[in-house]
Amino acid sequence: MAGQRPQRRVFGVPLVVALFFVGMLLPTALSVNLGGLRLSAYRVVLILCFLPMLVRLLLGRSGQMNIFDAMIGLHCAWVVAALIKWGGLAQGIESGGIYVVECAGAYLVGRLYIRSCEDFVAMARAYVALVVGMLIFTIPEAITAVHILHDGASSVLGGPAAPYIDKRMGLERAFGPFDHPILYGVFSAAAFSMAYFVVAERRFSNYRGIAMVAGVSLATFLSGSGGPYLVLLMQGFVATWERVFSQFQGRWTVLFTLFGMAYLAIDLLSTKTPFHVFVNNFTFSKISAYNRIRIFDYGTAEVARHPAFGIGLGDWERPSWMSDSMDNFWLVIAVRYGLPALVLLLAVLIGLVVAAGRRKGLPDDWRRARHAWAFTLFGISVAASTVHLWNALFVLFLFLLGAGAWLTDV
Repeated sequence: MAGQRPQRRVFGVPLVVALFFVGMLLPTALSVNLGGLRLSAYRVVLILCFLPMLVRLLLGRSGQMNIFDAMIGLHCAWVVAALIKWGGLAQGIESGGIYVVECAGAYLVGRLYIRSCEDFVAMARAYVALVVGMLIFTIPEAITAVHILHDGASSVLGGPAAPYIDKRMGLERAFGPFDHPILYGVFSAAAFSMAYFVVAERRFSNYRGIAMVAGVSLATFLSGSGGPYLVLLMQGFVATWERVFSQFQGRWTVLFTLFGMAYLAIDLLSTKTPFHVFVNNFTFSKISAYNRIRIFDYGTAEVARHPAFGIGLGDWERPSWMSDSMDNFWLVIAVRYGLPALVLLLAVLIGLVVAAGRRKGLPDDWRRARHAWAFTLFGISVAASTVHLWNALFVLFLFLLGAGAWLTDV
């Protein structure tokens, strides 16, 4: 924008974005506890940047405020209201405050600092390079069962070692710098579309780019987790659909019509619900599938009892033998904060993708960036039905939401 000061950049990306990614990749063991509040590296970055980013947004220094910015604000306000209702003002300030910093703060990093195709391409290249570069640690980790990054940070500060998790396909499930292999896997899988559309530029003759696509796929494989595999599968499916039917104008309408018809067919012809069929076929074990189905059944029952403000951070009703872990991000939002919070978040996601998709006559590099962004969100959103997005993965998702806003207003 005219009159705007140049942004300081590191490896081509704005400094704030670089610090944010570094913060996400630093293990939780390096966090600082302040009065009962865990300050991980990415939280520190978001806290320090939050007010300057809010001022930047309100003054229109990175484009005028839009309906999606307002909906993120309303979503955060509803979450805080739900926490105050069930936990009092103290919980609303502490837990609600950190939720606002993570949710709105991560969204604003993407919304305010990824403002052009050049910004997006630089971010995508840096992201893919980080995922592939991390293989230096995670390949030995999967072979030797030595969790180099996770346990290395824990041993320095006296934190807990990585929990034991059963091997899959004869390999140790890699944690990378994250708290669980699922987090490492989804973080890696989310880079697939960016590697294919931005780094490889959708060309199989671009051998370096295709090697990066393969590296992202390998990193996802090392997590040994069904959720990340689903993120990769969904992106690969829509990328293939786009390539095969690229000359067909109504290809996306046809695709989502087919999705709707498949849903109705399963609902009408199967003795199980579409969700049950989906979970049974996209999880590694029947035990895992059964647990996710029980989570869905008891979780939706909780939402039906408390549809407006959820149950806050309280415990949800379930059999005593069930863990309190809820492996469904969308369900967690509805259970904790109510259906309005879920609807607002979904409205931002769907609204941004639809608004970006309506842009016509874009240059090739813009369209590749749009595909990379939209397909990444699609993959994560589908997998979020079987995976909870927490800690670094939650802020990554909100950052990616904001990182596509430039497509709707530039």
